[in-house]
Amino acid sequence: MTPAYTPDIIAPIDAPFERGPQLRWFDAMDDPRLNVTAELMAPDFVTIAKAQDLPPFAVLFHAIAGASLDVDAFRWRLTEKGEPFRVNALLPSYTVQNTKGHVNFSYVPFTKDLAAFVKAYHADKHEAETATGMRTNVEAAPECGQLYCTGLPFLRFTSIEHPRSGGGALAATPNIAAGQWRREGAGQLSFPLSVQTHHGLVDGVHVAAYFSAVRDRLARFVGG
Repeated sequence: MTPAYTPDIIAPIDAPFERGPQLRWFDAMDDPRLNVTAELMAPDFVTIAKAQDLPPFAVLFHAIAGASLDVDAFRWRLTEKGEPFRVNALLPSYTVQNTKGHVNFSYVPFTKDLAAFVKAYHADKHEAETATGMRTNVEAAPECGQLYCTGLPFLRFTSIEHPRSGGGALAATPNIAAGQWRREGAGQLSFPLSVQTHHGLVDGVHVAAYFSAVRDRLARFVGG
């Protein structure tokens, strides 16, 4: 079953939200989203993942989700009333193909333990692939800490934009996309990584920090 909303995901806010002016400025625009795509150079996590009988994308998905908790700006979301709040846990989702080759969504609650995450990844992936309807009915408010992810292992894209629907809470959940990886020699590989998020919450400098956090998590996985 699709994971349900759990209220303990919301973190208490013990300080005023510092980006009030930026949030009001960008949220008043027709589209407050910031889009950045760049090529990420990282240690060859694919070879290590396969040696451990782990799906390489699951390892990358774990790093992508975890890195969003490492950069504070990526922890912020907006309620349906447009009020900022900070999450301390995640319910990330990613796109899969169903049995007819059409897109669907798999939801994997983030855990620090990679083995537990991969186990949940396998279980929900099967449900998403065999589901007859679109799995968009997650029983969760924006406060559940969603993170939208897409993997395009068949395409080395240079830019990407995701479907849009208004600003506010709808724009505050980051969209992360990773493309086809390529080995670069000396134990390195590269792949395109894209971030789409609310500019009232996240600036370009935070996106750069997020890219570094993804790379650092993959390096720790490779280093064991």
